[in-house]
Formats: sequence, C-alpha cells, structure tokens
Amino acid sequence: MTSAPEHGCNIHMRYPPIDGFWTWDTKRDRFYGDANLSDYFGLTPDEFSHGASLERCMQSIDQDDRSRVRLAIRKAVEWRSSFREVYRIRSEKMGLRKILAVGQCYVNGAGEAALYPGWFVDLTNDVACEKQALREIHNHVGQAKDIARSIGHDLMSYLLDNIEEEVEQRLDGRLGRRRSS
Repeated sequence: MTSAPEHGCNIHMRYPPIDGFWTWDTKRDRFYGDANLSDYFGLTPDEFSHGASLERCMQSIDQDDRSRVRLAIRKAVEWRSSFREVYRIRSEKMGLRKILAVGQCYVNGAGEAALYPGWFVDLTNDVACEKQALREIHNHVGQAKDIARSIGHDLMSYLLDNIEEEVEQRLDGRLGRRRSS
C-alpha cells in the first residue's frame, strides 16, 4: 500500500477541487460570485451578490499578470470562446495566491457574448509541491552526476550537469550551484 503524497500534492488529479464559482454578465459588466470568490479577490460578498465590475475584479490580479489576463479576457469575448488562465491574485484575507480560472462563453440571440459562467481552483499548494519535487530531482541528479563522474562517464556527467542547471533555473536559482570540475 502506498502512502498519500506529502503536502497535499496529488499528481493524479486533473484539477484540484473547485474553490469558487462566478458568472460574468458581459453586457452589463457585472461579475457575480460566491463567498470564496470574495475572499480570494478581496471584495465583499455583497459586492459579488450585486455584481462587481470587471475593473474592480482586475485590481486583485497581480500587476505582473494583469495585462496578460486582460488580453485573454478580450480574446475570449471577441472569439466567443472558453477562457482558461493561470494567474496570481492578492487579497488581505488570502494573501498572494496562484489560481486557475476557467470559464465558458454563452451567446445571446444575436450571437454576441452574453454570459461567462466559470470556476477557479487555488494552485498555490501545487506550486509548493512542484518546488519540492524539483528539489528532490536536483538532489538525485546531483548524486547521479557524482556517480557518473566517479566511474569515468564524462559524457553522462556532462549531460546530468546540464539537467541539474535546468532544474536550478526552474527553482529560480534558490539552490546553490555545484559546478563540475
């Protein structure tokens, strides 16, 4: 029997459990959402029950992600297509969180985008799981590189050194670099 992954990581799930729901009325520019959405976006449940503007919701999106999300929303409305974006949001209650937002376009009788119901999941823990996995990979690759070097497999040691460097870049340089001799 295998044990559950540490830190709540479940690599076998396509999506984590849904953390909140919304509906966006594009014609009236009103977002309606549940209490979880208000916690994540830093708005009151009353604001979401009466409908908040897109701009009000955008204020909670991390500045570095905001223009990309705006463009994705604009394209989804223009193309009357689904919406799927990963971005960071910040609120006083939840702090900085990474979420996946997914929505589907529904058109009115004139064929114009009218409603976008959707849902979101909090991926913040998945990011922590990814970093933990990368740290483990880094450790194992380093050990394999040392073994390859000790038995005289220079090409394998070189390749493992490149893999180790790639992992370090993905970890944003947080681990110290052990250079090959």
